[in-house]
Amino acid sequence: MAKESTANAIKFETQPQSVKDALKAVLDQLQKGIKAAVVTGGAAGNFTVTGIATGDELILVLRFTGAGTDVTDVADLTSEFSISATDTINNTGGTATTGSKLLVLYWDLT
Repeated sequence: MAKESTANAIKFETQPQSVKDALKAVLDQLQKGIKAAVVTGGAAGNFTVTGIATGDELILVLRFTGAGTDVTDVADLTSEFSISATDTINNTGGTATTGSKLLVLYWDLT
């Protein structure tokens, strides 16, 4: 039988006494680990996301486009981005997002 990796396993502070307790513990861990940032768009390239690190996992990058305060379009650009350095995501060669806002979700594994 192959040994399973436990590198990113959820660690319980105490042994759960029921399924409900176990699910609550899992949800608590998920809430601690998922981080969000809103970044001003710009030319394709580096964007600062304070707190993100190369050991984290990028979940989602959404581009919100609009005129004034109205959002007129939302696009999923996740596949264009990677975490390139501490506090930095990058989409060099990808979509320019000037005039837009980016919603970045990532799993904080560091």
